[in-house]
Amino acid sequence: MPPTANHPQIALRQVAQARRTVRSERGSALLAALCFATVLAISLGSYLTLCYRELALSARSVQGTRSLELAETGMEEALWALNKNDWSTWTISGTTASKTISDFNFGGGVTGDVAVTIASYNGTAGTRSVTVVGTTTTADGQRISRTLTSSSVPAALAVNAVAATNGTISFSSGGTVDSYDSAIGKYSSQTPGYSAILASALSSTSATVQLTNAQVKGYAATLYSAGPSYSTSAKLIGPTTPDTTRIDASRISTSPYQPVFTIKTVTGTGSTLSNPTAGSSTTLGSPTDTSPAIYYSTGLNLTSTTKITINGPVRIVVSGSFYIGLNGGTPSIELTTNGTLEVFAASDIAIYGNGIKNPSEDPKRVIIYGTNTLTAPDINTTVPFHGVIYTPNGQFNVLGNSAIYGALVAKKVVFSGSAPAVHYDVNLRRVVFDGVETPYSISDWRDNNAD
Repeated sequence: MPPTANHPQIALRQVAQARRTVRSERGSALLAALCFATVLAISLGSYLTLCYRELALSARSVQGTRSLELAETGMEEALWALNKNDWSTWTISGTTASKTISDFNFGGGVTGDVAVTIASYNGTAGTRSVTVVGTTTTADGQRISRTLTSSSVPAALAVNAVAATNGTISFSSGGTVDSYDSAIGKYSSQTPGYSAILASALSSTSATVQLTNAQVKGYAATLYSAGPSYSTSAKLIGPTTPDTTRIDASRISTSPYQPVFTIKTVTGTGSTLSNPTAGSSTTLGSPTDTSPAIYYSTGLNLTSTTKITINGPVRIVVSGSFYIGLNGGTPSIELTTNGTLEVFAASDIAIYGNGIKNPSEDPKRVIIYGTNTLTAPDINTTVPFHGVIYTPNGQFNVLGNSAIYGALVAKKVVFSGSAPAVHYDVNLRRVVFDGVETPYSISDWRDNNAD
């Protein structure tokens, strides 16, 4: 054992060393704690910043959605003015109409306004173009805008091959339905397409489109969830339908759409059209006419070889029956290359004999409007009908092997022949007919703020 005299010094050195060790350990712990606290502070700060940014982005997204909703409201306001032709609350400058709608309040100090501009609002300077800017302003003054632009055009009438506005469409023995585009050329120059739609808007617990032996290239649209009824030889197909499939489920829709527009009451100066003498020839209209010549008739009953030639834009307003060949003969109404024909029939319609000849084969040049509620109107002729038949409140019957190139709309439609044909002209989806009260619709919708 070391000398006793050295023990105090050793003890003191040991104590000092122990103290230095403790201080060193405390310093290391403090340094580690400071480092951890620094890392924690940086992480917390970053998290708070991220939360703030996400909150700001979320708030901006909400305001952006509100701005878009405001813009859509402005678009509806533009459509209302166009359809009502009411510009009393708008500012008019030349052919431009503008309007600002404000005082929208979303709470939390957020307000909104809508600026609407319609170029060529009255149609005198081209297409009616609508621009709408919806803007929200936050409590701190930040403004967020969304802009929508579109063209506004009258809605098309003949959007289906065959449409029943409140009844059934039935093929009792057979028939063919397909499509083509008259803007490209005649049906005979094209391969038939698959864009024809049979649309029945009748709500029912049973099938409202009935395909007995019918061959349909296109779609069947009904409110009945099970789709059309069909025989074993019927077809409903598309361009990619497998050969073994007769009724393609992908061609069945439960969302039928057929606009029903009010048929206009024709007024204005016109000529009286008496029923032509049997075997006679009559010419109506002139190629130099810039607006339709109007002819008023109490009833037409064409027989024998009677012929009416349409040599310009013509409107025939018939307060009684409109008969071509129902009572015999091979009478006809024939268009020249200058002719267009609108028939407004208040009573029964029968297209027999040699029917209505449209050598251009352009369906938009002939349309028959029927305001009757009858079940008798029909067509039964071997001469193809190139045009549109619109009788939304009455039944229409397609008899024999009649062929329609265009479209047919009635309350109820019956095909009773063994081989009737409807060749739908898809160009009619772009055609507006002047004989109906056509509302404006939005086309070419564009969100200028979308990616």
